[in-house]
Amino acid sequence: MSQHTPDPKWSVATLCVHGGHRPTPEAPDVVAPTSRSSTFLQDETTYAKIAAGRTAEALVYTRYGNPTLDSVERSLAVLEGAERALVFASGMAALHAAVLGTARTGSTIVASKQLYGGTRDLLLGGFSELGFVIREFDVADPESLARAMSADVSLVLCESVSNPTLVVADLPRIVALAHAGGAKVLVDATFVTPILERPIEHGVDLVMHSATKYLGGHSDLIAGVICGGRTELDTVWTWRKRAGGCLDPEAAFLLARGLKTLAIRMRAHCEGAAHLAGVLAGHPRVVRVLHPALPSHPSHSVAARLLELPGGMVSFEVASGEAALTIARSLTLALDAPSLGGVETLVSLPAFMSHVHLTEEERLAVGIRAGLVRVSVGIEDPRDLERDFVQALDGLGES
Repeated sequence: MSQHTPDPKWSVATLCVHGGHRPTPEAPDVVAPTSRSSTFLQDETTYAKIAAGRTAEALVYTRYGNPTLDSVERSLAVLEGAERALVFASGMAALHAAVLGTARTGSTIVASKQLYGGTRDLLLGGFSELGFVIREFDVADPESLARAMSADVSLVLCESVSNPTLVVADLPRIVALAHAGGAKVLVDATFVTPILERPIEHGVDLVMHSATKYLGGHSDLIAGVICGGRTELDTVWTWRKRAGGCLDPEAAFLLARGLKTLAIRMRAHCEGAAHLAGVLAGHPRVVRVLHPALPSHPSHSVAARLLELPGGMVSFEVASGEAALTIARSLTLALDAPSLGGVETLVSLPAFMSHVHLTEEERLAVGIRAGLVRVSVGIEDPRDLERDFVQALDGLGES
């Protein structure tokens, strides 16, 4: 498998295409080939690496590593400005390994209260049962992190942009507070991708993505990734090996293919989201619109300071859960389906889907009311999306 050092002058869009693989006369494939083998012939070099404790560098068994995984990991590391990246079978597998590889056993994890429901469930329903103490802070108020810090905190966890209320984390301030208290920072950057923000440039220790979403970009794979320093990822790799959460080479091939168009897709997502947010903000049936490009959004100034573009997600609220369900059923172009980041526009109802296991009081505490609709804006013509959402909203007046 060809390895190369990307030109430091290349832009992020060029790195999407050429960051992980370049053909050579010895390995002339323009597209990195897929290695489907589960196991590999061993030689003295491999045995020497294993004996030296460098098993992660040896080609042994696909649960440990694989040439196809190596290629897409190089690309992801370059895009994030990280020393190393590891791919996993899902975003949750990546998060699981990152926490176990970073947080001290029995220590406190301070997590933002505005988190994806699955992440919150892993923390409170999984790690708390393993002896970790879970404490929360308000990512919209970084100073609340200062109040939550103590000597036993080993990890601070938040999202670059929260799901689904789109609160933009002030990462420089969060990193400063966490590091001052001796804690590492793990950021879920799924909503921003390296095109909109590179958290490592703000001092973040580990960056996580559900690569199922924008990085893959076509709703046809499940994958996760952790990016960071080599030392930090040594222990994360150990947990990937132990728990078996490695990515399948076929999915790694699809992920590598998706990355090549990431930059142009993100521009289309962001343009469409900004257009739709403006349309929704002017509709009488909409109670509120959440999108960082809107001056009314609480994170507008933070987004302008930290993000290259305001993102491809929009959330809006209608009068009730029944009205939200009616909207979802009335759309003729956008699809009522979980997940996000694909080329097609998807809507999801957090109170009925991603955050359904929370109590109503817990949902209200993070700004999720029954009428909230989350929209992952695809790459369709924004005018077609405008017509679709307007007709669905207009229909509320007839019901």
